Amino acid sequence: MKRKLILRLLVGAALVAAALGGSPLAAHAATPLPAPTNVQAVHVADTSADLWWLRDGASAQDVVERKVGAGWREYARGLFGQLALTGLTPGTTYTFRVYSIPVSGLGYTTSARSAPVSFTTLPGPDTVPPSTPAMPTFSTVTTTAADIFWPESTDNVQVTGYHLQQLVDGVWTNFRTVGPGGRFQSVYGLSPGTSYSYAVIAFDARGNESARSATGVLTTLPATATPSCRTQVIPYNPGFTANVTIVNTTTAPIVGWTVRFTLPAAAAAAGVFNGVLTRTGDAATLTPVSYTNVIQPGGQFTVGFSGSARPFTPPSGFTFEGVPCTS
Repeated sequence: MKRKLILRLLVGAALVAAALGGSPLAAHAATPLPAPTNVQAVHVADTSADLWWLRDGASAQDVVERKVGAGWREYARGLFGQLALTGLTPGTTYTFRVYSIPVSGLGYTTSARSAPVSFTTLPGPDTVPPSTPAMPTFSTVTTTAADIFWPESTDNVQVTGYHLQQLVDGVWTNFRTVGPGGRFQSVYGLSPGTSYSYAVIAFDARGNESARSATGVLTTLPATATPSCRTQVIPYNPGFTANVTIVNTTTAPIVGWTVRFTLPAAAAAAGVFNGVLTRTGDAATLTPVSYTNVIQPGGQFTVGFSGSARPFTPPSGFTFEGVPCTS
């Protein structure tokens, strides 16, 4: 009698569970983490290389395995998307793969192994120089300063830096040495209305240097009695963006300034930056905020705003302290 009662209770529980769309005895299997992807060997030299891969955010750590003969052996763990390989043998082929171990408690299990990646180390020390950099170019040129940029060079292993050189009295001199990400440099203390010659040399970890780039010639703006002003109005009917770049090409600081222009009273304006916008009818002005009130000799900055107008009539007639701005 007691056994029949227990059986009835079990059957009833099963029926209730079925009605609710589940089973009280079913277990939810954990989901494996996605296997790491985009496994690649970069910066392969004679005794070293870097291993990179993409990993899932739920991974607590990654494990790298190396193929030895027909099997696999654990090489390193506790990793997070990269591993510097050192002490390698020159002229040897290596094969690696990666898998991920999940963060505990998230319902994941260890991932499958990634696709393997193979590479062969160089047979000896690297003797190949980087490619010749492209000629440097210049922007944001004022009477005393400018920005210098050059594109990235390539190398059979890795470009580790650049020498930015300046031609001084007919001799190329290392003006600045920077890392691989330093291809945008600002120079200051230049003289107004003067030409300067710059070139670039790339180098790698072994000290191999590229040929010198073609020479880029930078000519600073001449000193003038009044500052210069440039405008750029970008229309996207019915909207627009107006930028005014003020360059102090004089030899004295500018303290306080006013940009005047025409802006239809019906036009909407917003998003003002580096200045204060005031309006009276169709007349509008831009005046400085605290950090743009003083413009030192050779200094420059851009002030502006965005807006819209129906019918479409963008701002026009910009002047800086009464002097018309160029477009």
